[in-house]
Amino acid sequence: MRHHFASCFLLLSCQAADGDSAGSGAPADCAAPAGQLAFDAYGGDTRVQLEATGFFRTEKLCQRWWLVTPDGHPFYSLGVNSITPYGDASIETGEQVYQQTVESSYESQDAWVDAVLERLGQWSLNTAGCWSDNLFLGRVPQTVSLYLAPYDWYSGEQGDLFDPQWELDVQTRVETSATPWSQEPFLLGWFLDNEVAWGPDWHDLGTLLEKYLEKDADAPGKTVAVELLLEQLGGLAGLNQTLGTSFSGTDEILSTLDGWDAWLDDDIPAVAEAIAVFRGQAAEHYFSITTQALRSADPNHLILGNREISVMAPLDVYQAASKYVDVFSINNYVFLDGVADVAMALTDALDPADGFAALHSEIDLPILITEFGFRADDAGLPNSYPPIYPTFDTQQERAEAFEEYASFHQSVSWIVGYHWFEWVDQPLEGRSGDGEDNNWGLVNELDQPYMEVTERMAEVNAGTWDHLLVD
Repeated sequence: MRHHFASCFLLLSCQAADGDSAGSGAPADCAAPAGQLAFDAYGGDTRVQLEATGFFRTEKLCQRWWLVTPDGHPFYSLGVNSITPYGDASIETGEQVYQQTVESSYESQDAWVDAVLERLGQWSLNTAGCWSDNLFLGRVPQTVSLYLAPYDWYSGEQGDLFDPQWELDVQTRVETSATPWSQEPFLLGWFLDNEVAWGPDWHDLGTLLEKYLEKDADAPGKTVAVELLLEQLGGLAGLNQTLGTSFSGTDEILSTLDGWDAWLDDDIPAVAEAIAVFRGQAAEHYFSITTQALRSADPNHLILGNREISVMAPLDVYQAASKYVDVFSINNYVFLDGVADVAMALTDALDPADGFAALHSEIDLPILITEFGFRADDAGLPNSYPPIYPTFDTQQERAEAFEEYASFHQSVSWIVGYHWFEWVDQPLEGRSGDGEDNNWGLVNELDQPYMEVTERMAEVNAGTWDHLLVD
């Protein structure tokens, strides 16, 4: 949500699935590791020694996925997003109340960092999630987003994935941003992007194919889209017959900017297939270009995927990503009844219910939940935007919602962690940029923890390690 109203469409099923869909399915000879639970410098369980590579990696133990620390110990990522000493600026005043609190309460930023790290330990948290400050570098495992797609989250403006200039821009960005971190053992891994639109979203309902067909005639992606459409629909004659158009040739198609929303009727099977094929082709190109550049700049760290919007990410996007990433990262909130169903119907997204069981049945890669959270009225914030999340009456209910969510996801054998959104509440007036005004924080803008939530978090998160089994 930090950069997204898009997350509003995520679906959660908090009921454990039957059979092996959510459980570990571990062999009978698997057992809990012996000895007293203790952690290495990164938060890994020292009861089990695996190969130590000096960087985070993934491994399956007794049919359950785990992250593995640089020292070779199983790790489950329990994170919080946006841990910074600044907080959000008010959309009305521009003030950053949390920053003012930090400056008046701590003698230095280092003192604030020390206090945050102490709190993380008390609350059984071990990861500085997306958008957290680099002040934590080398102190706690951290995830970082590179923002490589030619896509503006706030405006919805789509660049051109097929433009050679974009490929050069990707190369430059990873060399500048990733190379300096390439030897950092506390870097858990890289996010390529956050919530890239693969089709209809909150900005407009156009498919990715439609958006590319609406580009200028000389756009490289427009040429790719037109060539694919002609191929899928049987050439010029087939295209005109299927779409009800009367194009005279490729040049006229390329120069046509408007009308595609009416012509591309996805109730027509051939059109629906063309839409899906183009989306898959674009995703394949995106993941190929970005990960090749990133592996070259930093061959040591995990590529954590794209922070996909769960019910806005179709299977073909995951299929493309699976060839290139180490982990699927997915933002997954609980929403008001019906919201997720509408989103999935619009986007052809894979159903994320039962801990993403449908995705797991197709592709066996670990999944990191990179964003979720709950809000309550008694914090005194409006909780008005976006208006599609449930709002509980009290912090006690908020804590109970966290426990239900976290306990279920701990039980899913392909999920390797979850990251709460976010460290501090949004401003009363709404944050700058989009006006979000919610009680997402573990602390308020006066740096006071929501004890009902954080105490429950400490208890529930500590149970993560009960799921560790070894031969």
